[in-house]
Amino acid sequence: MKLLPSFVRRLFWRKGLQVKNCEAELLQAVEKVRAGQWRFRFQEEKVRPLPFCLSFFNWLMDRLEPLLAEMAGQRDDLETILSEIEEAVAITDSRGKLLWANRLFRELFEPLFFEDRYIWEIIRSSTFQELFANFQAGKKERTAEIYQAERPYLVNLLSLNEKDRDEAKRGKIALILSERSAEKNLEMVKKDLVANISHELRTPLTMIKGYLDTLEEESLAAAARSYVSIIKNNVERLERIVRDLLTLAELESRKSLAEREKVSLADIVARVVEQFKAYAQKKNLFLRAEMPTELPMVLGDSWRLEQMLVNLVDNAIKYTERGGVTIKLEKAENDLIIKIEDTGIGIAAEHLGRIFERFYVVDKHRSRQQGGTGLGLSIVKHIVLLHGGKISVESRQGVGTTFKVSLPLACT
Repeated sequence: MKLLPSFVRRLFWRKGLQVKNCEAELLQAVEKVRAGQWRFRFQEEKVRPLPFCLSFFNWLMDRLEPLLAEMAGQRDDLETILSEIEEAVAITDSRGKLLWANRLFRELFEPLFFEDRYIWEIIRSSTFQELFANFQAGKKERTAEIYQAERPYLVNLLSLNEKDRDEAKRGKIALILSERSAEKNLEMVKKDLVANISHELRTPLTMIKGYLDTLEEESLAAAARSYVSIIKNNVERLERIVRDLLTLAELESRKSLAEREKVSLADIVARVVEQFKAYAQKKNLFLRAEMPTELPMVLGDSWRLEQMLVNLVDNAIKYTERGGVTIKLEKAENDLIIKIEDTGIGIAAEHLGRIFERFYVVDKHRSRQQGGTGLGLSIVKHIVLLHGGKISVESRQGVGTTFKVSLPLACT
């Protein structure tokens, strides 16, 4: 048998009212109020006056009705605003079960959107799932960048009703997804400008290099030959910068993953090891791969994934003088993990947060000597993000560096 809510019982008890004789009527009235019938009142009878507890209910509702109507109006206004804003918004309970979503969120994740689903069944990004799990665990991280329909979105998580006494209401989580293109418009203009300049530079650099090759074949004085060699080295460095800028521009335009296929990372690792074997031997370094005999596939662009691994292995060998480089492949629950471990010079802690930025170089003198462009790790990061993965780095100076890449497995 249904009972009156405890707060109603407490309210009447504080007023010294007994509800035993009119509990059924009060229960019916409370249910009607819950359903939105705030104007419901018990009717006075001419023959028999209302029990005092029912009269008190009428008196109470006369005072509560304006407040309830105002709250309902505010709720409707809020839902209207949330439905029309340019951000996708959703609310989950503390376990991640979807409670509410605005129109844009439903459209963005439509065919995956269904009521009563868990949020990670709708937003199928490993980056988001890690962020949400960490947020539930009480960690401070609240934002992450994800890709949906090949467009970048910034996800913000907020805790709702943290101080509410009702446990059912406490712990709700709000998600706000903002498309990055609006706030990055100026940055995109800059990137387009860099890409256009890079295109324009490619042809004259090729011509200059051709003339330098011709000069090298001539009988030149030692000093002149030295000057030609210096100029040629710098032209080749400019060519590498232009090439990497164009690669970065292409990745940032998100055109590179128009076609996806199932890719064997084990095959890519084997090719990269073969490609760098002579370079490692020249520096008296070992280069080895460690992986299980059977590994699942990932979904992506084989050429881009190889480019990512080439950049990481090239960097590892370049900054390692003793020991060597190990490439490891491991299967996690929903991801394939790639680790590139070296025994090189390492990276100072203050640089680790910025090494994926364009043109950020830890040791500029060493980078110039090695012919680096300062764009390789930025390219790696973009390739990883376009595949729905994530990348991290751990390093100790004088001990070595480990880059870890997680890529989602291809659906079987």
